[in-house]
Amino acid sequence: MENTQDLQEILETYLSRYPQEMERQRSFKEFIEHTPFEDLYHRKNFNGHITASAFIVDQDHAQMLLIHHKGLNRWLQPGGHVDYTDASILAAAFRETLEETNIDERDLEWIRPSFPLNIPADIDSHVIPENELKQEKEHVHHDFRFLFLYKGGKNVQINPSEVTHYQWQDIDALSGNPEFAGLAEKIWFLLQR
Repeated sequence: MENTQDLQEILETYLSRYPQEMERQRSFKEFIEHTPFEDLYHRKNFNGHITASAFIVDQDHAQMLLIHHKGLNRWLQPGGHVDYTDASILAAAFRETLEETNIDERDLEWIRPSFPLNIPADIDSHVIPENELKQEKEHVHHDFRFLFLYKGGKNVQINPSEVTHYQWQDIDALSGNPEFAGLAEKIWFLLQR
């Protein structure tokens, strides 16, 4: 699991690739600096915690897999909490993808920036609303979003306990979805490398 120093190096390297995101990443930078290691990934840390997710693109580089998340009632990419048993944040993205979609990591090719670290395609900090049933206050997810090329077919076997539906959405159409603002350009850039 990445420690505080690892996370600082990842963020520094990420910002060297995307310097225009300096302001956008300010809250994540402060979160890393001011949060003890044992709380960085703890799902009951309601100041926030790090999560992992997967942008899964089809072989034609035309569409991305979205799932309808049961708890949040929104169309999102597969992903979720990082467990302390995960070897890395990247490993958590693979595990969460398998849990929600039954897509095995052997069917995914990681499309990554040309850096030695586990640099995600995107880091997004967003508010998760309060959930009274789970006794969870409103909090922030600092989500590491990794990009993968999917080698399998378009039929996906979702886990009905976590996901209600799935769809393949045109990457170009992501620009109109506030959940994915600005991501189409990043995805296209990485896919063309």
